[in-house]
Amino acid sequence: MLSRLAIGLDKQPELITHLAKGSSDEGGAKETLPERAANIVRGAFVTCLNDRYSGVKDGKPEGKKLGIYKTANICLKILFQCRKTRNAEQIFTNIDNQSPPLAIYPKSERVSYLYYLGRYLFSVNHFYRAQKALQEAYNLCHTKCFQQRRLILIYLMASNIVMGRFPSHNLYLRQEAHGLMERFHPVCSAIAKGDLITFRALLDFEGPSGAWFRHFRVLLQLRNRGEVLVWRSIIRKAFLISGNQGDAASKKAPTISLQDVLVFMNALDRGPNGGGNYIDPDFEGSPSNLTASPDVDMLDVESIVSSLVEQGLMNGYISHRLSRFAIQGAKQIGGLAAGFPNVWSTLSNNAKEQGVPGWKEQRIGGSRGGFGGGMVVNLSGARPAGAGA
Repeated sequence: MLSRLAIGLDKQPELITHLAKGSSDEGGAKETLPERAANIVRGAFVTCLNDRYSGVKDGKPEGKKLGIYKTANICLKILFQCRKTRNAEQIFTNIDNQSPPLAIYPKSERVSYLYYLGRYLFSVNHFYRAQKALQEAYNLCHTKCFQQRRLILIYLMASNIVMGRFPSHNLYLRQEAHGLMERFHPVCSAIAKGDLITFRALLDFEGPSGAWFRHFRVLLQLRNRGEVLVWRSIIRKAFLISGNQGDAASKKAPTISLQDVLVFMNALDRGPNGGGNYIDPDFEGSPSNLTASPDVDMLDVESIVSSLVEQGLMNGYISHRLSRFAIQGAKQIGGLAAGFPNVWSTLSNNAKEQGVPGWKEQRIGGSRGGFGGGMVVNLSGARPAGAGA
């Protein structure tokens, strides 16, 4: 009741305006009503977590330990609905350090907790970890809980897309996925094709789905991480069209001219009509010298290629003297597969050694991982996208 009251009043602050007048301190930022409610419930959560007279008996929690995830989920519900997600980190850290295993608690509490944990990890760009928590929540959620499964699936799809794995057609046919194909499929298609203009238009704040993505707070992650995959698809396409496929007999490595990549990028950055450069929505209405993004130049191309190599999304090296990119390891598997490894496999393999902090039974080699920086469903029937592969 307390959490519902706090959330309701946060959505309709005019109901308590007369009570808030004159109550704020001038010494700092005022604590919001939802934060106050969450802190009250947090006191109960800490009491349950620290209780020395209760524990686990016959594989089940007893005493105050029964309330750990119930009170944690109430706190998380308040913080997420009122967009105070940064305050959730301490809850996950405390559970990671002191809670009994999540698996011994009721399924409903596990689903709610893993959903909030996955959303938090997604918000701090731990995409591989996020999809692991969300996948488990989706698997545990009862098939009759349509709204809950749909909500989990939205964040699950977003987490996988930025990791280069796209939902399958069969997944879109599920009841809880109704309408999601219209939102996510065009974005996936633009990434795979290297269609930069369409990709930016789809994820523009004023785009056809901009408000929808913004409502679920996945827009910026899809834009920022997805564009990296778009650039990779553009370079891959340039290699297929104009690249030198190499010669195994003469041990000549496959290469691609960076000048050709530059032509492709500039053409795609201007759009089909060749008119005007892309203007970031944040700078619309600013002086022209700030709004107009200059054409991509060779330094930009080299920077993009170097970044993709560093992330493991391309394999090879740049010859600055020849202004070409040479692919390594093509003798065994061919230039395309060697130069452009599968995106999902690359990113997931890089993150598999990391645990999922906040999820008690997810311990890998005794490492807790951490919440700062980094990357992390197998969506049933999902295919590895490879960003254009």
